Amino acid sequence: MGDTAAAELIYRVHADPRTHCFTVHLDIPAPVEQEQVLTMPVWIPGSYTRRDLARHIVDIRAEDDGGALALRKIDTHRWLLTSRGQALRLHYSVYALDLSVRTAYLDGHMGFFNGPALFLRVEGQEKLRHRLELSGPADWQVATAMPRTSGADLSWGSFAAADHRHFCNHPVLMGALGLVDFEAAGLPHRLVLAGHEQPDLPALGRDLAKVCAWQQEFWGASPFRSYHFLCMASAGGHGGLEHESSSALLCARDDLGGGDRAAWQRFLGLASHEYFHSWWVQAMHPASLWESAGEAPVLTRDLWVFEGITSYYDELALRRSGVLSVDGYLEGLGREITALTVRPGQYRQSLRESSEDAWIKLYHPHPNSANFEVSYYNKGALAALCLDLLLRSRNSSLDAFLRHLWQTQDGAGAALPEGDFLARLSAWADPEIAAELEGWLAERGPLPLAQQLATVGLELRLRPPASPDDKGGKAADKAPRCWLGAQWRSHPQGVEVGWVAAGGAAEKAGLCPGDRILALDHCACSADNLQDRLDALPPGLPRSIHYFRDGRLWETRLEPEAPPHDRAWLLWQQEVDADTRRRRALWLGLGENQVVASPVSGG
Repeated sequence: MGDTAAAELIYRVHADPRTHCFTVHLDIPAPVEQEQVLTMPVWIPGSYTRRDLARHIVDIRAEDDGGALALRKIDTHRWLLTSRGQALRLHYSVYALDLSVRTAYLDGHMGFFNGPALFLRVEGQEKLRHRLELSGPADWQVATAMPRTSGADLSWGSFAAADHRHFCNHPVLMGALGLVDFEAAGLPHRLVLAGHEQPDLPALGRDLAKVCAWQQEFWGASPFRSYHFLCMASAGGHGGLEHESSSALLCARDDLGGGDRAAWQRFLGLASHEYFHSWWVQAMHPASLWESAGEAPVLTRDLWVFEGITSYYDELALRRSGVLSVDGYLEGLGREITALTVRPGQYRQSLRESSEDAWIKLYHPHPNSANFEVSYYNKGALAALCLDLLLRSRNSSLDAFLRHLWQTQDGAGAALPEGDFLARLSAWADPEIAAELEGWLAERGPLPLAQQLATVGLELRLRPPASPDDKGGKAADKAPRCWLGAQWRSHPQGVEVGWVAAGGAAEKAGLCPGDRILALDHCACSADNLQDRLDALPPGLPRSIHYFRDGRLWETRLEPEAPPHDRAWLLWQQEVDADTRRRRALWLGLGENQVVASPVSGG
């Protein structure tokens, strides 16, 4: 086996794009005598559902200087290795074709892996130093925030971390990479892209630098010395996962250029979200989740605290750093509110229940999810907005409270126990504010958005949808006369029904997701003309509708309804006092002496 220092575990990883496999050779210098247990996690930090990562291992064997060793599975994700008490090596391959930030991906153009998807945990030796030796195609580059121990920048080589937890918290991106280096608050940052098509990297770097500098100033101290944004671009992907000194990002190629400012801001908002997590998840973290080894789900009602608050600040950071205009921010806020108001699920699931049910619901959406569930990202962000505006009406802010938590818990490495956020808010601010927030978290129903937005001189308005895919955010020139109570999409033969709203006309008629509407009132339908045909009918008069389900033709009676007023947009109140103008300017990052006077776009 060769000479190996007993002070570290060594993972030799080779990328083989032809087979879409990462091969791993794990050197264990001093295994537990006779029986050594090896484990793959069931779930990944930051992604709260079972992933069963062991299913991607396609072969596994072990040996020492004396030959092959017995290895048997003792659970779906654990192996028992019978050793002879001497240094041994484990060999296994991991199939990698999941183009996401959660597990691993490898093809002829790029590769990526998240540590938990590749690295078996050697039970009892988690505190040892862990070393990674990487190899792969000669013309590829490599990027990771894991400290390098050999090799030139961006080359194959060796990397090391103090223990297993830190070792698994540094994802790796490889391939033909584009990159831009920039500074924020005097600290080196790097944006690395794979799968891209000539984006404007300098412009991305300039805007990211503004966002990062604002967040550094917001918190007042940094939990890292340098930072990597590791981004894969694909045809239509979107997602992110926070890590120590880095984040893994997946975005659509169109988000990186082409003159579409909204798409550009979508990428910046994603990067902003994961960067904010450097403080508000990586440094200050939920105690119950942090203590887990990832072998079983951990129920918590506090996911809204970390994901909801971060979702509130991700675009607010774009606004306050000057990357996003005031009108652009408020239009996006209108869309965020619309995402909640269109969900009947807000009356069926509380924010706390949404957090607790993440393991079985949020990551497993189905066509009826909106009828029964809310997202702790979406409603959590709006609860944070309400809390911030409520605090501002009392001459404080959520900004100040978060900085208080950061400063009093000594920042990095601070665990926030379950329910502690509310208790600390009560002690810091006012027990009445904490009690009001308690109600927002526990109740199944709307948040006091209109009331709180009024404290900064904004009027919340609701209007009918202009189309089934209308996301709100601004005024509309028209509204449909009738509403089907469902979303739909084009089908070569007819119109395929998507989400069906609880209590709407489609549900009352017996339609369900997957049905294919052929005719309304005996006239053929398509995705392009269905709304026009509905609008030609007077609301309240039943009409015949023909549809296919499971290969059979059915007929039912549909009674078209007037559309609901559930698309949100915001208007400036015309007459507000000086205190309201001051709160508004400070909230939007305009400075105390700047006053916003123009209405939101479309007003």
